[in-house]
Amino acid sequence: MGAAENQQVDQPGPESGASGRILRLEPGAPSTSGNTGRMRRRRRMPGLALLPSALTLGNAVCGLAALMELMHGFAAAAAGRGDEVALRLGYAAMLVGGGMLFDAMDGKVARMTATTGRFGAELDSLCDALTFGVTPALMIRVGGGFFFASEAYDSKILWAVASLYACCAILRLARFNVETGEDDDHTTFSGLPSPAAAATICAMFLGLTWMRENVADMDGVFWRWVLRVLIPGVGALVGLMMVTRIRYVHVFNRFVSRKQSLRTLVVILLVGAVVVIFADHWRLLVTIAMLGYFLSGPIYYLYRIMRGRGLLGRRMAVAERIRLREERNRKAATKD
Repeated sequence: MGAAENQQVDQPGPESGASGRILRLEPGAPSTSGNTGRMRRRRRMPGLALLPSALTLGNAVCGLAALMELMHGFAAAAAGRGDEVALRLGYAAMLVGGGMLFDAMDGKVARMTATTGRFGAELDSLCDALTFGVTPALMIRVGGGFFFASEAYDSKILWAVASLYACCAILRLARFNVETGEDDDHTTFSGLPSPAAAATICAMFLGLTWMRENVADMDGVFWRWVLRVLIPGVGALVGLMMVTRIRYVHVFNRFVSRKQSLRTLVVILLVGAVVVIFADHWRLLVTIAMLGYFLSGPIYYLYRIMRGRGLLGRRMAVAERIRLREERNRKAATKD
């Protein structure tokens, strides 16, 4: 009896392994002692899809490189080198665009190779939070400080707006993971998607750098007061639009992944012709395009309200259809 007791004391406890690390317990596993706790098996992560994961990490690398460019821009602004700040802002915006390209490709590749999974979705959200959440937030701070911030009060406003934007982007990504199912057709978004929000912020600063080169007196008092309202206002509005329920169209899935009419093809050709003609002013074109996409959601929402197709009208129409269907079923049952 004593030997058995000594042997039982020398053995590791039911919740720790031989190395002393705590083991996770699972209800279905047997226990090594008479305690009520039971051994759990460690859940191992399944094999990784190499190509989609590499594309997703490319998104994160672009976001990290953009953050480095913004750090250099912040140092250049402190040293009074305005041309370098504008150049760094442009580089950061293009790197965010590269992150958008990786973000668009990884999901397509995963679906084409039938390697979609929970790990890929979580990894994609983490990389999106870096590239489309943190990077545009820092861009608001650095770009606003370069274009108009001259007092400590301006810096506080920019930090507040940057924090608001980053928090809204993270909340948007978390909500998307919870609400989006595997059978979703991904033709529309509920709220402004985070890549489009980041592109809107980048496009705003690309347009401002273009104006700085082509518009006289951009450093004057008038423009500084305009930008003092415009940059924080746009940054806060874009951040809040990510957590709304306003519907936005998934441009790629709506116009590229599906068959289109001849009229759509003609419109695309006209847009391509405009891009070729004004290619030298591509920064302005990007600004106009992203501003149009950003405003498309609220404009369509107001249009639905004006046509009686808002949320209340939709619910009333659904209730009316249910009532008519039940009435037809009752009449059919009566006839039988």
